[in-house]
Amino acid sequence: YGTDEVYKGYFWAGLRHGFGVLESAPQASQPCRYTGHWEKGQRSGYGIEEDSDRGERYIGMWQADQRHGPGVMVTQAGVCYQGTFQADKMVGPGILLSEDDSLYEGTFTRDLTLVGKGKVTFPNGFTLEGSFGSGAGKGLHTQGVLDTAAFPPDPSSTRKRQLGVGAFPVESRWQGVYGPFRDFISAGCPGDEQEALLGFHVQNSRELRKSQEYLCCERTQPEACAGRMEDVLDELLLHREPRALRECLGKALSSSLHPLGKLLRTLMLTFQATYAGIGANKHLQTLAQEEVKQHARELWAAYRGLLQVALRRKGQAPEEDEDPEARDLQVHGLVLPLMLPSFYSELFTLYLLLHESEDSLYSQGIANLSLFPDTKLLEFLDVQKHLWPLKDLTLTTNQRLSLVRDKCFLSATECLQKIITTVDPREKLEVLEKTYGEIEATVSRVLGQEHKLPMDDLLPLLIYVVSRARIQHLGAEIHLIRDMMDPIHTGGLYDFLLTALESCYEHIQKEDMHRFPGRWDSKDL
Repeated sequence: YGTDEVYKGYFWAGLRHGFGVLESAPQASQPCRYTGHWEKGQRSGYGIEEDSDRGERYIGMWQADQRHGPGVMVTQAGVCYQGTFQADKMVGPGILLSEDDSLYEGTFTRDLTLVGKGKVTFPNGFTLEGSFGSGAGKGLHTQGVLDTAAFPPDPSSTRKRQLGVGAFPVESRWQGVYGPFRDFISAGCPGDEQEALLGFHVQNSRELRKSQEYLCCERTQPEACAGRMEDVLDELLLHREPRALRECLGKALSSSLHPLGKLLRTLMLTFQATYAGIGANKHLQTLAQEEVKQHARELWAAYRGLLQVALRRKGQAPEEDEDPEARDLQVHGLVLPLMLPSFYSELFTLYLLLHESEDSLYSQGIANLSLFPDTKLLEFLDVQKHLWPLKDLTLTTNQRLSLVRDKCFLSATECLQKIITTVDPREKLEVLEKTYGEIEATVSRVLGQEHKLPMDDLLPLLIYVVSRARIQHLGAEIHLIRDMMDPIHTGGLYDFLLTALESCYEHIQKEDMHRFPGRWDSKDL
């Protein structure tokens, strides 16, 4: 536009309509970016607005170009609001979460100032209930009752309050992205209508022209474009066996010109607009997690839709509708691992922030345990002495076994460290299974016979391996695996091993792991 604003998105009768992104000029006095839905030229429906000048991001519902309905406001300072907006202002009851996890429940003025009756719950469990107000230059003042007798709340539940859950049903958030794709499939994927899949990811006019040419926007060579679409559909028909299908979908999702790749990139754009930068707030973790899973379901539905079109074009009978169990199997086992890397950076950042406190305790425990030499650590962890691999401790001149470090269970330690080299939850679980196998193999070698470890023996050995592996942010890793793993593994071996790893993580956080190793006996020196 003449104002240097840029809009990428759908139009209807010359007006912005459907999904689109409007971005102000970088040099604008009030830089702003809106990513979401439009109706007849106005922001309406679900959308994200970032005000860089004020350091705020609004996530929620719009109507007639104004924030209207349930919404969440996240600020650069880490303060979050959730409530109901009307005519661009928050009205009625709402909540405020501060950086230190204090929670305010009550009413706000139109500029998000606390006013009227409300309740503050502090991280230590104290509550302040009464009437709040503020005056020019006087700050916040209140008259009420301070209760210091309440039991301290569970710190993990205090830290893990989540915003937006239930306010915006995940299946309805990005219908403006999914809708045109569904319409394109319903129409039989006509080559001259592929502009419905316009790539919002393109960054400059040259890329945009290239994208438009591929998508037949010029309409000068519809036969050529129709041929390209035929190739896409034929490719899907040729790769329907499990291994071939995985490879085919992987290539499709990684291509910026394939319809599925275009859909994925648009979803990546919406995800970054919501959760990157200011949106990197721990209270949005559940909102993001359920969105990634929904995207996986929609991408599988998109693939199924393209496959049905391909079958019809070849005169073949369409496949029967999947039952929910079969669909979930493909979504979690096939699609989610393929598309998770595209969202992993922003998603894992939210897990890091949410579990920062417990990861800090874990890191402190790891630092203290690292001061022990091998045999002292095995003894400290109550590992039975007949399981110690003392033959692995190669001594140098005048050195004693009690001083050697980082030699025991080395193969298991190196195996566990590989858990951070992949983003696929299944592959992380496979690493954990191999680590367990390496621990058992070492014990079997020590005992001279094959030995299956009971839980009482496995846990201290696993704590030893975890402490030596020194994996950063292990809590964030564990929770992400737990949330994103295939439900088919619930109650199975992987579930058991992950539970064991969780138990190790919790043990290392305990206070008795944080004490400095005692002075060793003089005979060890």
